[in-house]
Amino acid sequence: MPIRELNDGDDLRLNEVFADATTPAGHMARSLFRPSSDSPLIRSVIAEVVPDVPVGAAAIAESPLHPYRAWVHVEVAAEEQGHGQGRELFEAVCAETRGTALEGLDLRARVQAGSAGEGFAQALGFTPLTTTRVIKVPAGALPPAGGGRAEDLEIVATGSVKLTKAFMAWYTAVNRDDAVGPLTIGQVNNAFLSEAAGAHGAALLNGAAGTAEAGGLSAFAVSYAREADETAGTVPSAGEPGAGVGTAAGDGSGQAVIDEASEEAPTELILGSMFETREDTEATGEDFAAAVADAELLLARLSVDADVVIEVTSGMPVISALADRLLETGTATELYRYETLSGPAADMS
Repeated sequence: MPIRELNDGDDLRLNEVFADATTPAGHMARSLFRPSSDSPLIRSVIAEVVPDVPVGAAAIAESPLHPYRAWVHVEVAAEEQGHGQGRELFEAVCAETRGTALEGLDLRARVQAGSAGEGFAQALGFTPLTTTRVIKVPAGALPPAGGGRAEDLEIVATGSVKLTKAFMAWYTAVNRDDAVGPLTIGQVNNAFLSEAAGAHGAALLNGAAGTAEAGGLSAFAVSYAREADETAGTVPSAGEPGAGVGTAAGDGSGQAVIDEASEEAPTELILGSMFETREDTEATGEDFAAAVADAELLLARLSVDADVVIEVTSGMPVISALADRLLETGTATELYRYETLSGPAADMS
C-alpha cells in the first residue's frame, strides 16, 4: 500500500473518507493529521489506494508538558479496516520519527472505551493506563450547602499566581502515572489558564485544616469558553489545550454565577481537589470524605443556573469518588468514557 508524507490539503481529503467523529476526543485526535513539522514536533503519513484517494493516516506528536512520551493517532476508513493498513501506517509513522526528539519515546493513544480503536491499540501492544470520564451535572441538581461557608469561596482571575501554583501542583500529582516534565508557572498558565486555552473564570474554595493544603486551599475550578456544543468534553487535558464553555464570576455574595452563554451550552470545568496533591491519597478517612464534600460544594455553587460538564480521570481519587456517587444517585450522567493507553516506543526498528 503506498504511504507518503501527509501534505497540506490532505486533512480535507481524509474528512471525505472518514465517518464523522462521534466524540470530542475523536475530533481532537484528528487534529494531529497535519503536515510534519519541527515546531510543534510532529510526524505524519497518509496511505492512498490511488493518488488523491486516501484510505488512512497516522501521526505522532510531541506533548510539551509530558516530554517523556508522545501522542499517536492512527485511523483507517471503515471499509478498509481489518486488512492490515492500520499496522502499516503505524510502523511507517514510527519510522518517520527516527533522528528526531520523538524517537524512542513511549507512546500514548486516547480512544473511546470499548471501541474498535481500543482493540486495535491493544493488538499493537498498547496497555491501559488511565480512564477518563466526562460527566454532566444538570443545573440545580446539587443545591448549594455548607451554611456559613460563603466566605470560603474566592473568585479569581485565571492568571492568578495562587491559582496557577495550585493548578501546577495538582496537575503534577494527578499525572503520577504519566509523569510530567519540570513545569514553570508560565507553561501551566499558557496551557490551561490563558485566554488562548479558553479559560474564562476561576473559583477557589478554602477548607478546614484536614482538607486544605498550602495556603488554605481545598479545591478549585476553572471554566472554559467554546463556540460549539459538539466540543463538549474537550477542556484542556493531558497537556493539550482544548476548549470549554462559560464564565464563572462572582456576584459579591460569594455565590458563583454563570454568564448568559451558558443558557445554550453547559459550562465546562476543570475541577480539582488539593487533597489529590498528597503523597497518600487513600480513599478512606474523615479527611478524604471532607475533601469530597468540599469539591461537591464548589461544584454545586457553580452549577446553580447552568448544566456543568467535568472531566474525571482515574488519577483524581477525590473527584472520582464524587463522580461515582453522583452517577450512582442519578444526579449526573456520563457523556463519554475514554481510555488512555501506553504503547511501545516510537522507534520500531
